[in-house]
Amino acid sequence: MTGTFASDDEIITLSHVTPKTGQKDRFVEIQTQFQQSVAPEIEGLTGGRFYAAENGKSFVIMSRFRSRKDLENWTGSERFAAHMARVRPLLEAAKPDRFTVLYQSGIV
Repeated sequence: MTGTFASDDEIITLSHVTPKTGQKDRFVEIQTQFQQSVAPEIEGLTGGRFYAAENGKSFVIMSRFRSRKDLENWTGSERFAAHMARVRPLLEAAKPDRFTVLYQSGIV
């Protein structure tokens, strides 16, 4: 497998989240519904993943944006604020961060 080095403005967000006790199923329901219905309409969102930890207690949400500007437009939108208002009360912990690609290989 041959890798490539990224050179554009692409940005990835990763959020490690842990739902409160008893809220895991509701969180998964809301997040899955969101990713299936709203995510396809987000300008500049090129892909995403929703991972469950093997221990069954936490999740990782990955979103890939074409540019920082697209990410800023999304995180500054009313739809983003409304989604966060729905999920934030269900979470015990959330650790989001932003990343740029230094090197890539394969399809992830």
